[in-house]
Amino acid sequence: MTALGIALLCNITFFSKLFHYALSEHNYFLALSAPFILMLMLIALLNLLLLFASKKLFRLSLVVLIFAGILGSYFIDSFGAIIDANMYTNIFQTDSGEILDLLTPKLLLYVGAATLISLWILFKAPIRFESFTQEFAQKALVLIVSLLMVLGVYMNFGKSYSSFFRNHNELKMYINPAFPMLSFTKFVYKKIKPKPVFTAIAMDATRPIHEKKKLVVFILGETARARNFALFGYDRPTNPLLSKRDDIVFLDNFASCGTATAISVPCMFSKFGRTNWSEEKESYENIVDVLAKTGVRVIWRDNNSGGDKKVAKRMSDVVNYGGKGFDDVLLRDFQANIDKQYKDTFVVLHQEGSHGPTYFKRYPDAFKTFTPTCDTQDLEKCTQEMIVNTYNNTIAYTDYIINETITQLKANEDKYDTTLIYISDHGESLGENGVYLHGLPYMIAPEDQKHVPALFYFSDKAKREALHVKANERFSQDNLFHTLLTLFEVKTSEYKPNLDLLR
Repeated sequence: MTALGIALLCNITFFSKLFHYALSEHNYFLALSAPFILMLMLIALLNLLLLFASKKLFRLSLVVLIFAGILGSYFIDSFGAIIDANMYTNIFQTDSGEILDLLTPKLLLYVGAATLISLWILFKAPIRFESFTQEFAQKALVLIVSLLMVLGVYMNFGKSYSSFFRNHNELKMYINPAFPMLSFTKFVYKKIKPKPVFTAIAMDATRPIHEKKKLVVFILGETARARNFALFGYDRPTNPLLSKRDDIVFLDNFASCGTATAISVPCMFSKFGRTNWSEEKESYENIVDVLAKTGVRVIWRDNNSGGDKKVAKRMSDVVNYGGKGFDDVLLRDFQANIDKQYKDTFVVLHQEGSHGPTYFKRYPDAFKTFTPTCDTQDLEKCTQEMIVNTYNNTIAYTDYIINETITQLKANEDKYDTTLIYISDHGESLGENGVYLHGLPYMIAPEDQKHVPALFYFSDKAKREALHVKANERFSQDNLFHTLLTLFEVKTSEYKPNLDLLR
């Protein structure tokens, strides 16, 4: 009964996608047999997991499975989320504020249901338990019979199943709670295995000293997608200030390294591109370290609730505002900080940006331009128009932050060669095809979660014109490391000219 309940009630998204694909391809047998096969697989899984369980452990294991299934179904069905190992990384790096932003009456209802069912199983359910030997034999028999039945179906209709799931490989990621539990074991394994040794890079790095110093500001955006930037051609005025400027370059085709902050931020600062990135690579120095070791002054100001993801952990001038206020806090004392020391300087301003689902908390009332808005974290209570309006207001506020930063840079151009870079860490889904927020596995994530805005300002007109010629070319966060080396004229064997935006 447990397997039947989990199969039918906790896999609504899986079945809706499966039926959609199967019926559109006229694969009626698969559509009819899939629920039966999934139930058999869950029966086999339950009996395998509980093969050596005592009566108490049996009840506790059922509670864990039910909680995993019900909570998994909430996030999968409500947001179109996929709970993979990277998602657990995001979860364990989430602060209390982000957790509170996700609390909705519907989530509390799911938790309440899971709690009531669990209490019934723990204290009231009439579970009859035989001797250990009998229980082991029964579970082993059910396990074998279930697997044989699945094998029988596969042997007779394997071609149909194999081709279908090969063409729709992402479906397996929606099987709940099997895929989330498998992903959790992968996450735990990554955490308990020995950590790689810290590795310094660019030990040969050198940098010339010029009389006029360089000031480079990197605004690290949060959850902004390119599609909603008027600079990209969006038909709503989300960039009222930047659209009036003729001294910036917007790169139309720029991809993120990941679909979540925990991946994209350390990845974009590293020397490793997206295809070579893994969590183990965090043990290597990044571009911030390289600049610092050549004598560049590094200033890091962070308003992101998730912090700097350890990118700036070896830097001394770091202030974290924790996302408790608006992003204009990042420009507080900007000039005073610059004036403290005259040398080549790299400033990182890490935004809270457009972080959802509480988009309405990311901008002051003065920027409530697009209405009606969705002023709740419970996105299901809002129309898509309201969600998009609220999100657009966050983009308009980011437009203001970028414009204000350029204004402050221009005030320093008598003393510095200045550059501003703005790149968002990843994009966002706003309900298209039933998907919300971000964090889907890169290979199946919609383009809106990967296509991010990237824009540049240079006091050096020649650099601006050179990059403008490339504005429609395909670039990504892989280019950041090598472009920053060029901006500060750092010479090192780590430099790859083919990844330098200014070459």
